[in-house]
Amino acid sequence: MAAAAQSATVQDTAVRDSVAQDSAASDTTPEPVSVQRAVTDEETRSELQALFDRVPSFRRVTVTVVAGVVLLEGVVVDADDRRRAAELASSMDDVRFVDNRIRESTSLEEQLQPTWARLRELAYGTLAKLPLLVVAVVILALAIAGGSLLARWSGPSFLQARNPFLQGLIRRALQLVLVVLGLLLALDLLGATALVGAVVGTAGLAGLAIGLAFKDIAENYLAGTLLALRQPFAQNDQIRVDVFEGKVVRLTPRETILMTADGNHVRLPNAMIFRSPLINFTRNPKRRFEFQAGIGTADDLVRARDVGVAALLATEGVLRDPPPEVLVTELRDSTVTMSFAGWLDQHKTEYVRVRSEAIRLVKVHLEEAGITMPSPEYSVAMRGEVASSLVRHDEERDAPPPDRKRAATDVSVDRTLDQQIDADRRVADEDDLLDKTKEPPAR
Repeated sequence: MAAAAQSATVQDTAVRDSVAQDSAASDTTPEPVSVQRAVTDEETRSELQALFDRVPSFRRVTVTVVAGVVLLEGVVVDADDRRRAAELASSMDDVRFVDNRIRESTSLEEQLQPTWARLRELAYGTLAKLPLLVVAVVILALAIAGGSLLARWSGPSFLQARNPFLQGLIRRALQLVLVVLGLLLALDLLGATALVGAVVGTAGLAGLAIGLAFKDIAENYLAGTLLALRQPFAQNDQIRVDVFEGKVVRLTPRETILMTADGNHVRLPNAMIFRSPLINFTRNPKRRFEFQAGIGTADDLVRARDVGVAALLATEGVLRDPPPEVLVTELRDSTVTMSFAGWLDQHKTEYVRVRSEAIRLVKVHLEEAGITMPSPEYSVAMRGEVASSLVRHDEERDAPPPDRKRAATDVSVDRTLDQQIDADRRVADEDDLLDKTKEPPAR
């Protein structure tokens, strides 16, 4: 019995000890968690504050961390610094929320301080690179001087008598290339080649925008350059472009100026001349003229052809080589149409004058040979005295004049427009891209 009682006592004591241990354990469980959270907050605060202390713009920022919530207080100069401080705090581990109470400084002195600092750094950097800057300036000056010498160079000998405009264009291109190379070398010596890329890129975009905005103007200037290189016409050349015809006064970078037969100036855009078919009547000295006349259906066409050829050969200014010719071109109800053609040297004679004289002499020769040139016929019945008077009037009108001598006609070159063009060139102040070394043909 005693042993049983002793065993029961031992068991009760063990139960009481177990209950006491469980109670003690439940009372001390929250204590390690609170301590760990505090340690983590302090580590976060210390690490974040150390980062802020190393950055000059964040040195006046204080950090407080409680239960994973970061409180930022202090003053910064720039609003971007305030945002970057919050982003840096958010990137830390164990940070649940960032309360950003940083203020932006309104002090003028503090606002200007970064600018003064950058200016001081720039000044110190410039002084450090002053010897290189002197060398770069010397290189650029030598490049500009060399470009000026190239601009005064007479150019390759094979261009001196062919195209002065092309000669000047090559000189300017060489000058530009030399100056650009000197500038690139100077910037590379100063370590500013990145600036060149930015400038070139900006210039390219600006050029594209300007080209789209002034497309027609740029097109005309480009066409003027190409026309100056090709030289499809010379001064005083008689040309026709579209419906415009006249003598060339000058070729400017943007337009070509013509003088019409009436003495009027016509300014044609160079792009229009470059795109349109161009007829140069002066480039070939020999020029063919042609006109038509109606012959009676009862007349001998072979004899009319021979008379027409003889009349053309008798015309002053008509060439014998190539020989003139007369062709039958059309048969009508009351007439046969014949075409009379001949050639002339327009450097020695005037086209319109020779053609006019040829028409006159062909008419005279045909009438003297008895070849009729009737007008359209209509049958009208007339009676009495009216009919007889009309017949007498027709006979008087058709009777050849007693004097059929051929009057001398001036077929020399008409220099009226040439003199006006020369006077215009003397007073005009526009650029002329035509070849000045090419003399106009002797006329």
